[in-house]
Amino acid sequence: MEHVVAARIHQLGTIDPGEIRLVQLALPEQVEIAGKSYAIRDTMRPGTAFLAKPWGGRTGKYRRRMYTRSNAAFNEPRLLETFINHTHQEKADTSGWWQSEMANDWFEKGKTVEVRLHLDEEEGVALVYENTKVCSPANLRLEDDGIWEGMRMVCVAFGTGITPFLAYARYLKAHNFGRKEARAGAHMTLVASVRHEGQLMLHEELVSLEKQFPQHFRYQPVLTRSWPTAWGYLKGRILRVAHSVSGSDQVDITPFQAIVPDIVQSHLRVCGSVTACRQLTLGLEQGGLVPLTLRAESW
Repeated sequence: MEHVVAARIHQLGTIDPGEIRLVQLALPEQVEIAGKSYAIRDTMRPGTAFLAKPWGGRTGKYRRRMYTRSNAAFNEPRLLETFINHTHQEKADTSGWWQSEMANDWFEKGKTVEVRLHLDEEEGVALVYENTKVCSPANLRLEDDGIWEGMRMVCVAFGTGITPFLAYARYLKAHNFGRKEARAGAHMTLVASVRHEGQLMLHEELVSLEKQFPQHFRYQPVLTRSWPTAWGYLKGRILRVAHSVSGSDQVDITPFQAIVPDIVQSHLRVCGSVTACRQLTLGLEQGGLVPLTLRAESW
C-alpha cells in the first residue's frame, strides 16, 4: 500500500514566465495512518527525488510525478523544493499545470499536494520517500559522507538539470565542503547552461557561494541564445555539434574543455535533456577523455 501525506504548497515562484517555476511543498511534522500517528522524518540524500501527485491540466486528474529536490534535508527538513519546466509537448500534463492560474489559485488558498511516504514500523516514523537508496551510473545521488569529502566534482547542468546540483552545493556548504583539521575537503565546479539570463536558477546565491568558498566551489553560468551587453560569463553553447548525412554526429567539446581542462582528474556529473547529455558524453568519447567516474541523469 502506498502511503501519502498532504503537503501544503509553501511557495510558487516564477523564474521564467510560462517556462520555469520554483515549487516548495511543506510537510507537517506528523501524519496519521490507519489510526496511528507517525512523526515525519526527512532523510533524503542530495541528488534524489521525491514522489508527488499534482493535478494534470490536460487529463483533469491527479498524476504521480517524480521531482528532483533542489534543497537539502539536512538544514531544511520537510520543505521539499524543486524547479519545474514546461515541456510544451502535446501530451504534457502536469508541467503545464504548474504554470497555470489554477496552480496559482491553489497556492494562494493554501491547498495541498500529496507526497509519498515510506513507513518504518520498527522506528515508528514515516520517511519522506526518495527514488533511490544507492548510487549508480544512471542517477545523481550524492556519495555517502566519508566519500564525497575527497572528491573533485564537475557538475554540468542543462536547463533545470541544475536542480540536483543545487542540493549538492547547499549540502556541501552546510558541511563546510568537508574541511576538517588536515583534510582539504571537496571541490565542486558547477556549469549551468541555459538559453537566456532569465532562466538562471538561484544565480545570486551561487555567485555568493563561490565568493564565500573560492577554494572549494566554482560557478560557471553559460547563456546559449541571448545575453545582456554587460554579461561577464560565457556565451554560446559548451558543445559544437556537426550533423552528418550518415547520422553519426561529431561533437566538438573545446568550449567545455576551456572551462574544465582537467576533466580526466574529476568526477563528472551531468543532468538535463537526453540529447544534451548524450552529446556531451559522445564528445568526451570522441576526444578520448575519460573522467574518473561519470554519472548522468536525463529525461
